[in-house]
Amino acid sequence: MNNADALTRGFLFILACTGAGYGFIERTGTPLILAHRAGALIVPENTAEGWSEAKRICNPDVFELDVWLTADDSLVVFHDETVDRTTDRRGMITELTFEELEKLDAGYRFSADGGKTYPWRGKGVKIPALAELLDSFPADNFNIEIKDTSSLAAEKLAALIDVKGAADRVMVGSENQSSLDEFRSLAPDIPTSGAARELKRFVIFGKIGLAFLVKTRMQALQIPEYYGSIHVLTKGLIRRCHRRDIQVHVWTVNDPGDMRRLLEMGVDGIITDRPDAADSLMREMGSR
Repeated sequence: MNNADALTRGFLFILACTGAGYGFIERTGTPLILAHRAGALIVPENTAEGWSEAKRICNPDVFELDVWLTADDSLVVFHDETVDRTTDRRGMITELTFEELEKLDAGYRFSADGGKTYPWRGKGVKIPALAELLDSFPADNFNIEIKDTSSLAAEKLAALIDVKGAADRVMVGSENQSSLDEFRSLAPDIPTSGAARELKRFVIFGKIGLAFLVKTRMQALQIPEYYGSIHVLTKGLIRRCHRRDIQVHVWTVNDPGDMRRLLEMGVDGIITDRPDAADSLMREMGSR
């Protein structure tokens, strides 16, 4: 690390320590609808156009998204390691510049009817920079997952959240423990979910009555109901989380029947590709 890098990291840490509270997650009274990749079954995922359409259809509480660093170190919103699945080209996100990524059609492969039609092709849908989304949707909440495992990704994310004044409307997570630890060290007042390693410890120790031994900095437990054949999301786990002021968000739930059952169990948020279905159900249940 050179002197400039060290100064930048020190400055970020000082800025992070001036924050207070845990943002939007403290202001929730009813269960949250977290639109997974903006609502991947109803709109082109992880795109500004998708966000706008999801807001028009059902106005989710939180938009869930994923970030990577490009070859020229820009933070972009994208889920996969390659652009193959959703765009009209092929290649690794980390090997392409932001300028190259902007030329791709990010709505090219989206179809809501099993491939019969592709209504977003040729409509100018692009892979967005995270900064663009924060600017374009200044009143919206975002659940940001760090996909890129480089320490620079965590550093740039902490810096961007600070520059944009977005600390009160984001929560950050990563499956990679080192990425999440790096982010937490730079932005200790930004709420986070748990990385895979700490989630497993929390769940396993809880099952044997030793959850109190697990130290964690997460403000939300974001897990599926099942890991393979193991049923991890139980009423007991929800109670243990709530005793420690940890919210429980379950992913990825697209069936309304499952949504209802989980909401009745007491979860605090549903992460879903069908935010429209979640909205309809919660209105029926009187919580929206």
